Amino acid sequence: MPRALGYTCAMTRFPLLIAALCLTAAPAAAEVRGPVSPSVVNLVGGLFCAPETAGRRPAPGTMDGWVHVPAEPIVLVAESDQAPMVLGMGFGVRYGLAGLGPGTVTYTVTHPPIPPSNMSVESWNSEAPVASGDSFFFQFDRPEEMVPGEWTFSAAIAGEVLFTIAFQVRPASELPALAHLCRAPQMLSLSRRSPSAAG
Repeated sequence: MPRALGYTCAMTRFPLLIAALCLTAAPAAAEVRGPVSPSVVNLVGGLFCAPETAGRRPAPGTMDGWVHVPAEPIVLVAESDQAPMVLGMGFGVRYGLAGLGPGTVTYTVTHPPIPPSNMSVESWNSEAPVASGDSFFFQFDRPEEMVPGEWTFSAAIAGEVLFTIAFQVRPASELPALAHLCRAPQMLSLSRRSPSAAG
């Protein structure tokens, strides 16, 4: 069964490591949709290579009912508004918060329907109150999760949306500069049926 993977790693507990890459004709940074809370700083969307997991924690608003917990800090490898359909590739958001006390953040990922359940909205809460910022993303672990189209990531505290960022998920063959960032070439999905065909 497909699942949303939310690797959250509060900045207060783990420093984020950023790999600077020089990519020819690299896509633009992820597209911000709607207003951004004045408390949000250093909002960045892009691609992540996931660390090993240290276990799972409950997330009843996701397809599998749980999300992974990372064993080490996650790494943003490229800023982008596009994500290639590659097994093991993650894409999502890192951000900081200023002027807000600790609060439990609700993360929501909206995507085209993923078979077999055709679920299109998944959400979960941060593991601990976030004071300075966090990171969250979706990782492609199984072929059926790799559905092309627009995906959005949003964060909210007490019902107030902090931000929403949009990505375009595309076949790996259309994004060769990004497709090899996290996995070997044999992991690539070079073609993918549309969501309606995948049914």
